[in-house]
Amino acid sequence: MSLEGLVTDDLNLPNVQTLRHISSNGQHTYESVSIAPKGVACCLMGAADRRPNGTKRQMFVDTPREGMPAIIHHKRKRWICKACGKTTYEDLDWAEGGRSMTGRMGEWLFKQSIKRSFSAVAADAGIDAGTVTAVFEERAAPAVKAIRLKTPRVLGLDEKHIFGGFRAVMGDVEQRTMFWMLPARTPQALARFFAKIPNREKVEVVVVDMYRGYPALIREWFPDASIVIDKFHITQYATMAMDRARAALRKGMDRPERVKMLRRRWTLLKRRENWQTKHHATFRKIKDQYPELAEIYEWKERACQIWDADNRRDAEMAYMKWLRDLPDRFRIFFKKFTTAMKNWGREIFNYFDHRYTNAYVERLNGMVDDANRIGRGYSYRVLFFKTMLQHGVPKKRPKRLIKTADILDGIDFKRLMTHIYGFGILAMFCEGLWKALTKKFHHRAVPLSTLSDRFRDPSVW
Repeated sequence: MSLEGLVTDDLNLPNVQTLRHISSNGQHTYESVSIAPKGVACCLMGAADRRPNGTKRQMFVDTPREGMPAIIHHKRKRWICKACGKTTYEDLDWAEGGRSMTGRMGEWLFKQSIKRSFSAVAADAGIDAGTVTAVFEERAAPAVKAIRLKTPRVLGLDEKHIFGGFRAVMGDVEQRTMFWMLPARTPQALARFFAKIPNREKVEVVVVDMYRGYPALIREWFPDASIVIDKFHITQYATMAMDRARAALRKGMDRPERVKMLRRRWTLLKRRENWQTKHHATFRKIKDQYPELAEIYEWKERACQIWDADNRRDAEMAYMKWLRDLPDRFRIFFKKFTTAMKNWGREIFNYFDHRYTNAYVERLNGMVDDANRIGRGYSYRVLFFKTMLQHGVPKKRPKRLIKTADILDGIDFKRLMTHIYGFGILAMFCEGLWKALTKKFHHRAVPLSTLSDRFRDPSVW
């Protein structure tokens, strides 16, 4: 009987037998030997003209067990060639090439490093953080290339200020996945990337903020796509008007009143639909003491309600009415809002034709911040790999558990049918019986008592 390919003992490595295992000093230590060592030919004479030359003890780091690092001291077989005198060693399929660790250890380090910091992974494995970094970068590049990026129908484009500059962040708004991150946000860098996107005609909507360099680039590389300005950037300008009015009013107050007004700030910044009871009470006090501030709040609310319109025409009419009725004394506070509406009105109102926002890409920016905060000192390359491997692929939905206890008392006929379907008549009978029973019982499993009664019923036969 050949022992080739046999997996033995708790090391669970092919053709490897454990000689000793000691768990002490916070680590697992193994001594092992190969059951059927595979030699490597050194010259034309091959394995026929060589003789054994003892063993060499080599150390390999393995995946942690029970929260402790694991070390393997393997007795590696070696031979000497009678023809050329060269020494060769047995081939270890389970070892990581170029490193003193097992292949599964390299894979474990890579998967753990995607979401965790290199230092935390190194502490669990009992190795240096630099080794973890090297293993991650070596495996991350091909893993990112293997991601099959599909040209999105709705492209979200934003920027992130990190490492002393703006980095362009792109996402698939519909699929909620990261599309790419560029080391710069310059028009030249964006143009080079857009030129490489396959099937650019598939992009129908591009959601952006009010960066002046975006419209010309988008119209050049995506001529059929509609540009949509993220509505949250516009409503933010209306909210900022409320904050500027409150700050202007605070200048003539004494310190206790300024502190009190600062605490009331959150009531004024919230939409009325999100108010709680305490916010309504606070606003009544503001309205009694500072009626003009309460009036500005109403104008802020009217500005934000424009995006609650059902269609584009109603929204444009609502804005024109708001602009016409706005008192002159309040226009200075809403200057940024009105200027943005004047310069970007067409792209802003495109939202009512394509109701998309850049909320997911903004969230991606936060995820980039999280990854950078977990491991201080990351390079752009490492940060790109981490965020792309986490968010560049569609998320798998978690499996839902069958929480009912009835399944413990019955038979899962759908799974059983896959095994007995080849029996012909028996399978047809069971399928008919299953359909008859499921009309009465809506859960997947049939109680055994009910099944027994049905078999005893003469009318069934």
